[in-house]
Amino acid sequence: MTGQTGANRQVQTDLRDFLAAVADGDELRTVDGAHWDKEIGAVTEVLYREKVDRSPLLLFDRVTGYPEGFRCLYGMLGSPLRLALALGLDPSVSGDRRAMLDLYRKRIRQYEPMPPRIVASGPVLENIDRDDEVDLEKFPVPVHHEKDGGRYIGTACGVVTRDPDTGRVNVGTYRVMLNGRNLATSYISNGKQGRIHRDKYLAAGRKCPMVIVVGIDPATYVAARYTLADNVPELDWAGGLAGQPLECVEGEVTGLPFPARSELVLEGWVSADETALEGPFGEWTGYYAGAAREEPLIHIERVYYRDDPILTCAASQKPPHSHLFERCFIRSAGLLDSLEGAGIPDVKGVWVHQAGSGRTFVAVSIKQRYFGHANQVGLVASQVNPTGYVGRYIVVVDDDIDPTDINDVIWAMGTRSDPKRDFTVLDRNWSSRLDTMVFDDRLYNSRVVIDACIPYEHIDDFPDVAMTSPELAAEVRQKFPEAFS
Repeated sequence: MTGQTGANRQVQTDLRDFLAAVADGDELRTVDGAHWDKEIGAVTEVLYREKVDRSPLLLFDRVTGYPEGFRCLYGMLGSPLRLALALGLDPSVSGDRRAMLDLYRKRIRQYEPMPPRIVASGPVLENIDRDDEVDLEKFPVPVHHEKDGGRYIGTACGVVTRDPDTGRVNVGTYRVMLNGRNLATSYISNGKQGRIHRDKYLAAGRKCPMVIVVGIDPATYVAARYTLADNVPELDWAGGLAGQPLECVEGEVTGLPFPARSELVLEGWVSADETALEGPFGEWTGYYAGAAREEPLIHIERVYYRDDPILTCAASQKPPHSHLFERCFIRSAGLLDSLEGAGIPDVKGVWVHQAGSGRTFVAVSIKQRYFGHANQVGLVASQVNPTGYVGRYIVVVDDDIDPTDINDVIWAMGTRSDPKRDFTVLDRNWSSRLDTMVFDDRLYNSRVVIDACIPYEHIDDFPDVAMTSPELAAEVRQKFPEAFS
């Protein structure tokens, strides 16, 4: 339910309820008449580049060539307020990223994963196109960037697969391109759970069942973006986050589950012997990375959709862009989970920075307790999920440094680290063909851990920071209010 306040707010499991809450917060804007070919993506990019975290959620209606009500949504969780609303957090905390992160992690620790409840009906079944009725181009699928290789129907989506060995259902966010009325292709990076599932089927010469949730609710999207342990299904985790099982229906042809309140869902099979060209696509790096390559063809046999469906979309560009904030927030939470799970003491905060495209520049703050503590933290952070994939720079700072403040972090690098002593370079790490610095099929990269903490042997005799004390700051604020108005 929307409209609740404080600690009693509900996690959003219906996109339309979420949009109503965003409208109440004055962060929803409707844009009429944009063209699906490049214009929608361009409007979003230009606006977000100008306003960064203050940009509204954009709902594109009356898309050129399509009926009113067939809509595209960009920037679903692209501001602190909207992410707080989606996660059921008190919106008043959205002005402080560290406080918001702490509150969110306290919340998720209160719940155990809850398997979905399978139901026979739901809004997503208001319309069903079967077999020859399937025409994916009836929906206003955008060309998100000027040099994309086609129309991408899956961007802010959830791709559902099942492990043929264990039966575990995975939901991950992977790009999906249209290749015809009922055909698509998807690029999934090596090592991702959906890729592992798919490749098990194809290696055995079997077609792989797949569902693509194109219009996704906030809770399921957060779960799909989170990097979970292999034994925790995303739909179960989303139910735990929401505090109640997600209502899901099962696909008519694959039996795979998907949320009953989804906007638009595609169901079909990944071919074991047919391929088609996929890409290029403007990726999270801010480049058209990975070029165009042959990928297994997906035959879509069912399309389920609500009346007046909403396509949830994401177009990655050079930072900043419309879905970068939630990426950084969710991955920061995941990194904290991983560091705590590794038994690392006194980690005080982390932030996966927007300027690093939500992956390549990570800051971790600690309360130093022993010799080697900082280097230990950096080495672990360089390899664990979610930062182990295509990481680049991991900076460890003291707890007086705000890891979310890039100025604070760079200041610490410049004044507390020595390049010869405090930079540790690691080679042959997990990368991807999306990595702009990978030039062949050997998908490795290198990365550096930077110890930007005060040397532990000088922790008691390092120069004092030249900064006004909190007590004096409070005194002058009260004495001279006109200076701060």
